[in-house]
Amino acid sequence: MESDASVNRLQDLVAEESASSSAEPAILDDGLFTFFESPGSYTGEDVLEVSLHGNPVIARHFILSTCDSLGIRPAHPGEFTRRAFQNGKLDLLKAEGVRSIIDARSVFELHASRKLYDGELTRMISRFRSALIHLKAETEAEVDFSTEDLTFETREQTIKRVQDLRSSISEILERSRSAARLSDGLQVALSGIPNAGKSSLLNKILGWERSIVSEIEGTTRDFVSEEIELGGLPVRFVDTAGLRESEDLVEKEGVKRSQQQMEKSLIIFHVCDLNREPYPEPAFPQRPVWHILNKIDLADDSRIKAWREQLSMRAADRIYPLSCKSGQGLDELRTALSQFLKDETESVDPFYLEERHRYHFQQMDGALVKLLQLWDEDAPAEICAMELDTALHHCGELTGNISTEEILGRIFSVFCVGK
Repeated sequence: MESDASVNRLQDLVAEESASSSAEPAILDDGLFTFFESPGSYTGEDVLEVSLHGNPVIARHFILSTCDSLGIRPAHPGEFTRRAFQNGKLDLLKAEGVRSIIDARSVFELHASRKLYDGELTRMISRFRSALIHLKAETEAEVDFSTEDLTFETREQTIKRVQDLRSSISEILERSRSAARLSDGLQVALSGIPNAGKSSLLNKILGWERSIVSEIEGTTRDFVSEEIELGGLPVRFVDTAGLRESEDLVEKEGVKRSQQQMEKSLIIFHVCDLNREPYPEPAFPQRPVWHILNKIDLADDSRIKAWREQLSMRAADRIYPLSCKSGQGLDELRTALSQFLKDETESVDPFYLEERHRYHFQQMDGALVKLLQLWDEDAPAEICAMELDTALHHCGELTGNISTEEILGRIFSVFCVGK
């Protein structure tokens, strides 16, 4: 919390508040007052931090009531980071990086968020801005000094510089799309006939009872999903309804939704019941299928061999025998999945962009496309310079050099209270 009152004054007021409530003031807690003098604080202002034990009763009765009596209000969502931005402690991209770090669900997302916070995007935009300013200066110089004996770059050289800028923008957008696909698309669907052990496998992978396990077939009629971090990546596991023909309208809808979830998944775990004779596998989408031979504690070698022969394996398919009951083979499956995800993501250099960022990059690129078209049409340099102004405007909007109050309010409103 922030106030212009000095630390000593606040301490005196707290003491007075305690004294007025009792002849012998009761000690509610031991705390620590830390004063950060401007401009050395997070916001760049004088800041007093009060550290107490994590008890809501202490915070409510000791701090909040006292602050209320002093006229100190609670912070708005994102207010501290907004003040830091307005006081020049960080630019708008770094401020948005703060929220990305807070919201990161995995090490993968944290690394991507740190690149925004550490200024990688700011440095890229700074290079864009310098290049655009240089192009604009040359364009205007051609107008102002057209009669002078000056040498300018050839049109081919200038076009090459603009094309290089467009390539850099395209690379940033693609890195962002790749990171978003990995973050949102690392889904594993658990599929198979009813009672094969899909729900048991999900519970074993998660380490807690998420799905209902029953010997009654068709217990899972809709998909059940849960996300965990595996190998530093966010992975969503989806326990789908058992695949079979049914006249039950609810179960038919469950099977339909199961098919939809398999289409969205990176891998399909086909859970097979080794307690049964080999049966035809369901029709799966064109995804890697890992055949999970469950209940190996109940099957002999001949049954496992028969199942291996029954499965129609493709190049990307694999087989993993295990037992959800005893846990045998589960560690091997986890290790294999972690390595598979690592191989899928190691070529991606994660970079997160907000929708706002993508919009301004796309507008910058659009302005450069128009600039190239104008050059191709031999348009006047004054008209070409207008497209460079447009690109520079969106460049400034990205870092917050040009921002309206409405835009700032929208950005910081999604922050948590207290940050």
